[in-house]
Amino acid sequence: MVFDVGECLVDESREYGTWADWLGVPRHTFHAMFGAVIAQGRDYRETFQEFRPGFELYEEREKRAAAGQPESFGEEDLYEDVRPALRQLRAEGL
Repeated sequence: MVFDVGECLVDESREYGTWADWLGVPRHTFHAMFGAVIAQGRDYRETFQEFRPGFELYEEREKRAAAGQPESFGEEDLYEDVRPALRQLRAEGL
């Protein structure tokens, strides 16, 4: 069995909000652009280009980490039904 982590097991809203903050754009604007990029069948990373042409995600991740604002996901980001679903799968031997 395979699960996609982002938006299946983990709610990425908080983390994408921190990217909006990093870029200096309103969170709702970032989320709207993110949705538009995905709806057009484009790669999610192109969202950053809309706000800052030439944006290099991997470089910016390093800058954020150096500034004490690394990307992070924790238990609080799991959707509430994830743990019970995984427990059930384990109980069924999967």
